Amino acid sequence: MYSNRQGVDTAGHNIANAETEGYSRQRVNLRQRNPSESDGNVIGNGAYVGNISRAHDKFIEKQLNNAIQDSSTSVARNDALQTIEQIFSTELESSVSDELSEFFNALQNLSTYPEEMPTRTNLREAASNMVSAFKRVDFSLTQHRADLDDKINGVTIQAADAVKQIASLNVAIQTLESGGGSGDQANDLRDQQDQLVRKLSEKMNISYYNNEHGSMVVRGPSQTLLVDGKHAANIVTRISPETGVRDITVFDSENGNPKNITEFIEKGEMRSLIDVRDKVIDKLLNGNNQLAANVVYHVNAAHRQGYGLGEFSEATGRNFFETSESVDGAALNLRLSDAIQNDVNAISVAATPNAPGDNIVVNEILRLKDQRIMDGGTMTFNEYYSNYVGKLGLDIERSIHEKEADTIILGDLEKRRESVSGVSLDEEAVNLLRWQTAFAASSKVITTVDEMLETVLSLKR
Repeated sequence: MYSNRQGVDTAGHNIANAETEGYSRQRVNLRQRNPSESDGNVIGNGAYVGNISRAHDKFIEKQLNNAIQDSSTSVARNDALQTIEQIFSTELESSVSDELSEFFNALQNLSTYPEEMPTRTNLREAASNMVSAFKRVDFSLTQHRADLDDKINGVTIQAADAVKQIASLNVAIQTLESGGGSGDQANDLRDQQDQLVRKLSEKMNISYYNNEHGSMVVRGPSQTLLVDGKHAANIVTRISPETGVRDITVFDSENGNPKNITEFIEKGEMRSLIDVRDKVIDKLLNGNNQLAANVVYHVNAAHRQGYGLGEFSEATGRNFFETSESVDGAALNLRLSDAIQNDVNAISVAATPNAPGDNIVVNEILRLKDQRIMDGGTMTFNEYYSNYVGKLGLDIERSIHEKEADTIILGDLEKRRESVSGVSLDEEAVNLLRWQTAFAASSKVITTVDEMLETVLSLKR
């Protein structure tokens, strides 16, 4: 009766956890009791509960965790790149390429009407809009990099918490499993531990196994020891003095020595966030700065040779734009020169003094539009912009395909795990009926024996 009651309880436990994430179906394993000898006859003594095990396939679990690492990598990368794409979307704001074209269109108008104040004012406005576009891209990319840096810190905190919980469960599992027979298993706690391992796999590449004591050992990137029995490593982020962004550091569980694992992380959400922060955004920032620096250099070189109107009709040597001397920060520090900002007469158009109708200099600047100046003399300004933004588009397209493929693989493995470990309500309903029938039959045995003994006793009376 006890064994059958245990079966009913286990089936009820399965039904209650049918929708619990990570739960593995449990089953009662009955064992025959040792028979006894009576009057030369060997008589069976029924059954007992050998143990309660969980439906668990270690091979599928390993495959599932590997798929989780791959899927988390592609999903996190795609999400981060999709956000960057919005910075260059022409549907939201005019792109650098658009504003650069407008600047050269305004120069074209000025070359036709070099003395007209409206055309000069229009050029200054177009130049100001171009400056704003360069600055907007720089600011947006820098802000997005800071956001990713903060997100990396948040993911690191989650990973550190999972590591500590896995170690705590090691202690709880060992306590429970050492208190009973050799077949006792802390099934629910092991399910929780497996779920934490899957959560940790989403963050970084890990490997794990159970040691001779049944405790889980987890190693992270570069075989860094994260969990060993009750000991858990501490995972933190530190701002690097060289780069100004966060590195991921592990203080191992044995002696507390710090190890920077940033470059050793191969998969998971952390890897994608780090790659986008340190590689993708840096390339885009550099492309924006390179374009801004070259536009400033070549426009200024031509503009300094010319003369303006009014008080500037005999003065030369003025820059059109001002920015930093180095390429780094060229977009951030870009602005119109003070002279042009204050007076559009300072815009140089003529190649000779006191020649307001002379448009030689403005035509020199205008010719820069079609000259192959960028990337070692192989691209125009707009071609260079299209090239580095186009690479971002290809990267996004590639990440979408990788995300879709990894999601399909992960979904297939989750279905395989569910087929092995998942709870079927129909099957549990059948089990309940089976255990209930067995319980009723066991009760009938006891009732029958009681009636037989009562009959024997009544004979004596």
